[in-house]
Amino acid sequence: MAERKVALLIPVYNDQEGLEETLAHLPGEIPLDVVVVDDGSQPPITLPQLPPPHRAFLLRLDGNRGITGALNEGLRFVLERGYPYVARLDAGDVALPGRFAKQLRFLEEHPEYALVGGQARFVDPTGRETHRERFPTEDGEIRRVMHARNPFLHPAVTLRTEALRAVGLYSERYPAAEDYELFFRLAKRFKVANLDEPVVEVLLNPEGISGKGRRRQLLTRLRILLENFDPGLKESWLGLLKNGALFFTPTPLVGWLKRRLPGRRGWL
Repeated sequence: MAERKVALLIPVYNDQEGLEETLAHLPGEIPLDVVVVDDGSQPPITLPQLPPPHRAFLLRLDGNRGITGALNEGLRFVLERGYPYVARLDAGDVALPGRFAKQLRFLEEHPEYALVGGQARFVDPTGRETHRERFPTEDGEIRRVMHARNPFLHPAVTLRTEALRAVGLYSERYPAAEDYELFFRLAKRFKVANLDEPVVEVLLNPEGISGKGRRRQLLTRLRILLENFDPGLKESWLGLLKNGALFFTPTPLVGWLKRRLPGRRGWL
């Protein structure tokens, strides 16, 4: 059985600098076991000294398997060691003070919930805040919204591992949207929520998703929406229309819209 309640899972590929930034700013309100999965980086990732009271474990993959494979390798490590909760964070992003204690407290006080996320603020490479992102907070609203878009920010969530044992790990069948599909499975079996405050600072990638990668992501989203389609929900129709339209929208125009409509990034 794990000695600590929360494992923090961070997959990383060729981003030593981002990982070091993330680990240097880990809040210390509760002890974390940080599980870093090096997804075949060249040169290999090295672990810096963690601030107390945290400790780290480094898992190295033989080659680059992609984020889904790296996440599942990390989750198997977490499940085998009996941690009750697993939090997510990406290299380069910063967990805000109080995040892990608040999410742990929420899940401890609400055993019927499998997942809790939170709000986010976004920064550019200079550290300047560009905008904040709002996600629905209540279970009922989240269940409706997720038929139109992903109502969670992946690096902002903490999950109950018993729920993962019940529904399974990330599926390789949903490239670039593996988190969205997993959240759907969890929401069908358990309650889910977001905290009503920022829990993570996300570093914006100035390159964004390439045209090819974005089309693959949109196709995967459409597949998820179709598999979970509910004709009685207006959000199901809206999700199909939005993602279908985005599939035919040039990537430069999508980038322009994101810059002009920062509060609607989750819809683009």
